[in-house]
Amino acid sequence: MNYRRTLSVVCVAMLCYTRLFAQENPVENYLQQAGDYADIYNGAMEASYNTLLYDNLPYYNSPNFEAATIFYRKCYYPNQKARLDLCKEQLIVSTTNGRYGIILNSLNVEKIIIYGKTFRWLNPAKESGLKQGYYIHLSEGKSLQLFCKESYILQPNMLSYGFRDKRLYRFDQITRYYLLYSGQYYAVKDKSSFSKLLPQYKKQINQFAKEHHLKFKKEDSAESLTSLAAYCDELLIPTNKQ
Repeated sequence: MNYRRTLSVVCVAMLCYTRLFAQENPVENYLQQAGDYADIYNGAMEASYNTLLYDNLPYYNSPNFEAATIFYRKCYYPNQKARLDLCKEQLIVSTTNGRYGIILNSLNVEKIIIYGKTFRWLNPAKESGLKQGYYIHLSEGKSLQLFCKESYILQPNMLSYGFRDKRLYRFDQITRYYLLYSGQYYAVKDKSSFSKLLPQYKKQINQFAKEHHLKFKKEDSAESLTSLAAYCDELLIPTNKQ
């Protein structure tokens, strides 16, 4: 009898502990409340950067969670709050209470629309020399697609006088553009890059760039390259029909 009573007490205690732990586990509670949205939030919690150590942060555009539309595992998730860490190559979504960031499995991300731009997770072949990550999809033609890669590289934060700043590290931003053509990626930076890839259209490319006053300096590159990519895609349409 004593053995049975002891066992009953232990079972009741374990049950109470399990219920109490579930109540104190915010992620589990949130997933239960999320209902149909649970799948997108079923990931690891984001580890925040210590702002005392880093001079800047590697989030695209802003460290704040911004309005986003996410296509994840063939499901459509509008009205999300998200941010992109382009050093760790992570897409993070915020819980409704804004207290936690959940890292999505990038392999299941089809695209994200955020900051008025479309990002796609690309996993290029090794021979391309490109790293997997989130790329801005600037132009989606039938023959040519233009992507932009914003990379944030961690560096020691050294002052020019040889002394360390109070913050030990910084993230340097690097921007590169790539054309996807015939299943391969090609780095592009100006009209000459397009002419080398499509030498048969060199004259038309130069004429288009002149007439439309295309500029390929840093602040103008995205718009000019996107315009030129769309034009070159039109040039290739007759070739596709043959």
